[in-house]
Amino acid sequence: MSIIRKLFIADEGAIPLGRTQTFRCGTSNGIAYNDAGIVKAYINRCTHMGGPVELILAKQVFRCRWHQAEFDPKTGEAIQGEAPQGTRLTQLQTVVEEGKLYALLEIPDDPFSF
Repeated sequence: MSIIRKLFIADEGAIPLGRTQTFRCGTSNGIAYNDAGIVKAYINRCTHMGGPVELILAKQVFRCRWHQAEFDPKTGEAIQGEAPQGTRLTQLQTVVEEGKLYALLEIPDDPFSF
């Protein structure tokens, strides 16, 4: 059985349209993108070599800081560069509770717990 962790992203409505907010996501970071009022959250790791991505406002794409692979912030899909075609950033489900926006991270059960 897995464990679901709620990760705080931001207060509801705090991420402007077409902008991002980073947040802690386990041992790495997450990145949330406001797509016309719907916030999409991803684990912030490029599918090429795990580098962090950032939003390039002029193009409205996520670009890996290491090798410049680009991803669609609306879907997480790799669109050009070093990331393998057909790959996507790992998307996380989001929920709003009491005016706070959270990402849900599923952590596999510890195989060594008895």
